[in-house]
Amino acid sequence: MRLFLYTITAFALIIGCASSSQKSDNVESYENLVTIQKPDDEPHQQSKVYIDSVKKVTNNDELALVINGTFPDACTKLQHVTHRTAGDSLYLDIKAWRNPDMMCSQVLTPFSYVYDSITEKELNSHAEVIINGSSYSL
Repeated sequence: MRLFLYTITAFALIIGCASSSQKSDNVESYENLVTIQKPDDEPHQQSKVYIDSVKKVTNNDELALVINGTFPDACTKLQHVTHRTAGDSLYLDIKAWRNPDMMCSQVLTPFSYVYDSITEKELNSHAEVIINGSSYSL
């Protein structure tokens, strides 16, 4: 009888471990993923963007950067992200905006953004990126 119980327990553990999902590193799995939202005709002012980390990832078999950070409030939206290279440095310029007429909670709001408008050669030839004047290792 003990052997039967041990066998059932071992079988349950094996099935449980085999069916557990592994966390994938695809871009859809990142929390707080945002997209570019232009203000168009809406009243707007520039807003701060706080960057916490930058990571190289593969997105649809292409290299990309996942930028994690926070906005100063929940009404701030990402306006545009551009990059350039100068000498040995890779620069990213990230701009955000908010509607000054909108009432909004003043709480730091986390975000993640996938920047895929950069070539694999540019990413592989730089060990760090300078975002809005601050340096981050890749």
